[in-house]
Amino acid sequence: MTTLVAYDDNGRRVGQTHHNATITDETVAVIRELHEDRGWGYRRIAKHLSLRWQTVAKIARYQRRSAVPTAWRRPRRAPEGRAAD
Repeated sequence: MTTLVAYDDNGRRVGQTHHNATITDETVAVIRELHEDRGWGYRRIAKHLSLRWQTVAKIARYQRRSAVPTAWRRPRRAPEGRAAD
């Protein structure tokens, strides 16, 4: 099975396929739904999902995790001795 990775317009990894991502795309969608549609505050969402309220606030305000994938492709293989993309 081949793993596909999401990339934005600039060729950078985005979303949960980014190598530093710790929050899934599904959790990001839940945060935004609870804040925008149900009117929950940042601290309430953070407590409900066991996250820091500052993280929730940045996601809800689209300051984090706002890039939209424009392409899905296989990650490049790294040359020997170097980290993969």
